[in-house]
Amino acid sequence: MDYTFNQTVRISFDIMQEWSKRLYMKMGMTEKDALTVAHVLVTADARSVYSHGCMRTSIFYNRITAGGTSATAQPAIDRERGATALIDGHNAMGQVVGVYAMNIAIEKAKQHGTSAVSIVNGNHNGTCAYFAEMALKENMIGLMWTNGGPVMAAWGGAERQLGNNPFGIAIPCLKRKPIVLDMAQSVVARGKIVMARKTKTPIPETWALDVNGKPTADAEAGYWGTVRPVGDYKGSALSTVISMLTAVLSGSAYGPTNVDLYEEPDKAQNIGQLMQVIDISAFTDVTAFKKRMDDYVDYLKNGKKAEGFTEIYVPGELEHNMFDKQMKEGITYPVEVIREYYTLCDKLGVEKMVQIPK
Repeated sequence: MDYTFNQTVRISFDIMQEWSKRLYMKMGMTEKDALTVAHVLVTADARSVYSHGCMRTSIFYNRITAGGTSATAQPAIDRERGATALIDGHNAMGQVVGVYAMNIAIEKAKQHGTSAVSIVNGNHNGTCAYFAEMALKENMIGLMWTNGGPVMAAWGGAERQLGNNPFGIAIPCLKRKPIVLDMAQSVVARGKIVMARKTKTPIPETWALDVNGKPTADAEAGYWGTVRPVGDYKGSALSTVISMLTAVLSGSAYGPTNVDLYEEPDKAQNIGQLMQVIDISAFTDVTAFKKRMDDYVDYLKNGKKAEGFTEIYVPGELEHNMFDKQMKEGITYPVEVIREYYTLCDKLGVEKMVQIPK
C-alpha cells in the first residue's frame, strides 16, 4: 500500500543527507558516524521505505538527549573465532553498529567462505536491506536479522510479547537488479503506523489491533495496540525463532526486558542482531551464478499473470524502481517530517536547508 501524505515537498538525496548529517553532528556524533546514520535513513526514504527513514530522526534525538542511546559510543569485537564474532555495540547508534558488524562479516566471509556476526547492546538500525546489500559490492550474499521491542502478540495471545523482528536478504544478479527481500513478521512495519499517526491518516484494518484486540483503522489506536502477524501463526512463529537467533543467542534483551523505542527513550534497547554473509565464489563461478539469477528472475517475470495483474514483481524490485525515480526527481517527503526537522534545527542551532509550503 502506498503512503497517503496530506502535503509534500520534494528534496534531493544530497540535500537531505547533508541536512541530516548536520543535525546528528549537533547531537554529538562525529562527522563520519553522522554521515553513516544520514545515509542509511535517506536511502530508506529514497526507496520509499519511509517507516525507517528520516521520520526517525526526532525519535533518535529524544533517545540521545534522554540517555537511552549514546551519540559517542563505538562498537567493538567482544569475542571472535574463525568465521564468527560477537560485537558489543556499547549502545551506540544502531546504524553505526550495523555497518561496523556487516563489514566484519564481509571480511570473515572472504577468509572462510561464509560468516556469522552477532550483536549485543545494539539499537534500532533502520532497514535490514541496507546492511544485507552491503555484501553485494563484494559479489556476496548478505543476510541480516534483528530482534525488536514487543509490538505483536504471540499467536493465541492478547498482549505484546514479540517484536515484528524483520530480516533482510540480498542476492546479486548479472544484468537484473539484485534481489532484496526485507520484511517484518507483521503485516506492515510498525513505522508505517507511526507515519500514519504522524500525518493523521487512517490505516487498513488488516494492519493492527487496538488494546482490546479488535481490528482498527485508527492509527492512534493501532499504535497503542498490537501489529498483526503476517500469515497469523506463521508470522508469530517466525518472529519467535528470530528472537532466539538474535537476542537469545547474543545475550540481548528479549521478552519482558525489551525496551520500547518510542515510549522509553531513557532506557538502552540492547537489541540483538545477526549479520551473515555467503561468498558466492566459495561455491561456484560468480558470473555464472549471476547469470543463473538473471535467468530465474526472467522465468518468474515471464510467468502467466493472474487476473488484474499486468506485471510480476520480484523482491526489492518496487523499491529499486522508486529509488531510481526519486534519485532523479527528488525524494517526496510529508511536510510533517520536515516540520520536525525545523523543530530540531531550532533546538540544535542548525540551518533550515529546505523550505516547505506555508
